[in-house]
Amino acid sequence: MLFEGSRQRDLIIDEVHTTAGLDAFLAFPRRIYADDPDWVPPLQLWLRRKLSASNPLFRTAEISLFVARRGDEVVGTISALRDRKHEEITGEKVAFFGFFECIDDPAVAAALIGRAEDRARTWGATTLRGPRNLSRSEEVGLTVEGFGTAPPFLASHTRDYYVPLIEDQGFTKHHDVLAYDHSYFDEDGNPTPIPADLLAKARAVDIPGLEVRPTRWHRITKDLTLAHRVFAEPSRAVPENTPMTRAQFLTIGRAVLAYSNANMLQLATVDGEPAGFALIFPEVNEAIARSRGKLFPLGWARLLTARRHIRTASFKLIGVLPEYRRSGLHALMIERAVEGGRAAGYRRLEASLVDARNTRMRRVIEGAGMSIYRRYRVYERGM
Repeated sequence: MLFEGSRQRDLIIDEVHTTAGLDAFLAFPRRIYADDPDWVPPLQLWLRRKLSASNPLFRTAEISLFVARRGDEVVGTISALRDRKHEEITGEKVAFFGFFECIDDPAVAAALIGRAEDRARTWGATTLRGPRNLSRSEEVGLTVEGFGTAPPFLASHTRDYYVPLIEDQGFTKHHDVLAYDHSYFDEDGNPTPIPADLLAKARAVDIPGLEVRPTRWHRITKDLTLAHRVFAEPSRAVPENTPMTRAQFLTIGRAVLAYSNANMLQLATVDGEPAGFALIFPEVNEAIARSRGKLFPLGWARLLTARRHIRTASFKLIGVLPEYRRSGLHALMIERAVEGGRAAGYRRLEASLVDARNTRMRRVIEGAGMSIYRRYRVYERGM
């Protein structure tokens, strides 16, 4: 037996306990998206590492993975996640489902959701919410707008029939997550100007002791730690939000900057103390698509070659401490990040993932001239 499972009619829902089981779990999306030109296969090595005990998330969380089979055929996958830090901060008795992939069959979807609910109940949860694969800052929600466009890095990408599959199970909208974009150049090839209001605010910044600088590799850990202090504070304004831990932030930040360039992290300090930051980096999904999600034996070569052809800069994170929000510092951080990407030769700017309830962040991004091109929906259902 590769799995420990239970039977429901002709359908078996198996919990993953072995390497072979994990192989089956991770291989299934290739079948679902085989005819979808916009799907970007995840880097298998990185995904396996994120699912391993070495992921800092699992210091305060636990996950169970399930596979649905009919005979020898895999027909769906799902995960159940308990985030104890989220429970502690919000007081919610909620568990999360994720890695939801399914053939277009309501019976399979119902069985998968049912198995995730069963596990959630053992944790004392009264609500099931999702999709959320792992951290709340990556791969959340079902695609509800933006079909026909490629997903940005760390964002999910799902089939259109997943929406009725989930909604028919009694799930309702909890919140949306947004992806924005903006062209660096107009149709005639002229640079698209930064909105005048934003530029005026950036020019008016006058904070004694302010320094805005890019990070450097010899101080990358220190600077990411400073950035995390800024990141965690504003994100607490988002309802039911659990800020990413320092360890998670460092793990993702190092990986991003190692692939791109240390200049992509702009840090603002006042007398040496953190005040704001902006993180922008090449839209690596444009390169990952060429590697087909595999680094061996030729994936590394494809990935490194494709890296030179990336045309999109991805504006992933920006934060300014509350005491500087009226100073125009956020405008200055955006200007530095946007112009840095344009100077580096990118043609398009993308920004994600933005919680739709974060009105402050939306004003900042939309004020920079960006518009929504993808929308993801997070659902929930009481148990």
